[in-house]
Order: sequence, then C-alpha cells, then structure tokens
Amino acid sequence: MTDVPHQKSPLLPDRLLYGVPHEYPIGHIFAISPQLPSLKSEKTLVNFVLPPWSQKSDWNKERQARFVENIFLGIPIGYYVLHALQWRTSGVKPMSGWLLDGMNRITAIRDFTENKFTIFNGVHHDDLDELTRERRFYNQRFPCFELQYTNDLQQLRSIHDHLNYGKLEQDSTKRIKKETELVKAKVQ
Repeated sequence: MTDVPHQKSPLLPDRLLYGVPHEYPIGHIFAISPQLPSLKSEKTLVNFVLPPWSQKSDWNKERQARFVENIFLGIPIGYYVLHALQWRTSGVKPMSGWLLDGMNRITAIRDFTENKFTIFNGVHHDDLDELTRERRFYNQRFPCFELQYTNDLQQLRSIHDHLNYGKLEQDSTKRIKKETELVKAKVQ
C-alpha cells in the first residue's frame, strides 16, 4: 500500500510507520530462517531477534491461553511488526530484523506449541490431531507489518514504545535517549 502524496499538515507530526503489510499464517513464524543476534544485548524469540530493550513477556499462562483460544475461535489476533532485514557484505546490518511488536503474542504461540499451558479446560497442543492443528492453528492469519529499514535507533525505540505503550510521556522520552546512547555505543 503506497501513500498518496499530500500536503503536510502543520497541525500533525510526520507519519511514524512506513513499510509493507504481509499476510502470513501463524506457521510462518516457525518456517522463516532464524535470525541471529548481532549484539550481545539482543535476545531471540522463535526465529526473530528482539531489540536490546525488550523485556520478558508479561503475560501469565491464563492470558496466553485466552489469546490462543481466540485463534481457534477465529478471532483476529492483530499483527506483529518487524524492522526490515538489511544486508551488507559482512552480513546483516545492525538492528536489522528486530521484532518491535508482537512479542507477547509470539511467546504465547511458542509456549502453546511446547505444551506449556492448556486451552479450553485441559487441551494441550499435542492433544490435537495434525489436521486440526494445521487448519485451526498454523494456517490462521497472523499478519506482519515490515518497516522500512532505518539505522536510526531512537526512531526504532520510539516506534516500539508507541506500539507497546501508546503515547510517550516526557520521562519515557528521556529514558529512550539514555538507552539509545547505550545501544549506539555497543553498535559502533
């Protein structure tokens, strides 16, 4: 989807998200090539790299189960946001491929496939026959929004915070700048 050129509004800030939406099934997150961290402070989740500031999932097993039950009930589960992969001759560019939004949902999906919790009063992933898992779980839509690559760490952190916490507060902006400086020092 391309933006139609228009006059910039003096009342509004510039757009924050530029990229391409992709329609993928849930199974895609397990099928893509694993991305490897390029910094010691990066973590991984399934086949994605998480930014250094990512926290552990804060969903408990009950919340994870409700989310996975929604998949089986056909309720849309939102989308996840990736920072585009960008390559250079020596490999992947820093910050490339980061998962900026969707960590809790992807963690719930992974944990369900690893039988770490049950849905619908006691049903584990492995209790379901393969055809049911394929049709009602792995083939359900889980769209991705792939952001254009940028090497602007502060912009990526701002996008992450907007997606995960809504509007930024003044203290959050100061925290972002401080953390950005720390990560920049590690990247360079």
